[in-house]
Amino acid sequence: MSQDPPSKPATPDPTALQRTEERLGELRAENASLRTRLDALHQERARLEERLCEADARVTSLVGLYAASHRLHETLERRALLDILRDIINNIVGSEELGIFELDEQHSTLVLVHSMGIEPAGLQSIPLGSGIIGQTALTGQLFVASEGKRPPATGNEPALTACVPLRIGSRVWGVIAIFGMLPHKPTLGDSDLELFALLEKQAGLVLAASETEPDGHRS
Repeated sequence: MSQDPPSKPATPDPTALQRTEERLGELRAENASLRTRLDALHQERARLEERLCEADARVTSLVGLYAASHRLHETLERRALLDILRDIINNIVGSEELGIFELDEQHSTLVLVHSMGIEPAGLQSIPLGSGIIGQTALTGQLFVASEGKRPPATGNEPALTACVPLRIGSRVWGVIAIFGMLPHKPTLGDSDLELFALLEKQAGLVLAASETEPDGHRS
């Protein structure tokens, strides 16, 4: 019994092949476009998340500034105000080593009126213009150790992180000297500089207006 000869394979339709290739090209281009859009969306999401973190940090900073300003105006009792300043530096800036100095204009001397975590013996009285603390009072300029050129330090100032002038208008009432930082916060940030600006404008005013102790002497 004879067998039919094998059939020849169908000849591809050139037009159909061309349409298939064109469609594949379109799909590849569409896929590439989708990948590009997906990458852009990922980048936008990362940017928005970064902005959200910045906004959260800003809100936290503003809340801290508001709380600090509110606390400064809670009382006119000198000792309580000094304790409030200490707590603000401790809790917001992150330092447990500080000294608060009042300028005795008659004797051109800074007098230590409050301290925490430092040895006060060598800091009880500082001549105006002497060392970083004295220069801060003389010039009325904020000192931050990590920024720019620093004036010559005295033997009691090597660990000084910042010096904040406390103003009454254009006059300097005194200085807050911040020494070592707590381990969890080794450096100052933008929010700290904003706090320093607030203290510079408000702390001197409230301290100058604060009441004296019952015996007539300031704390």
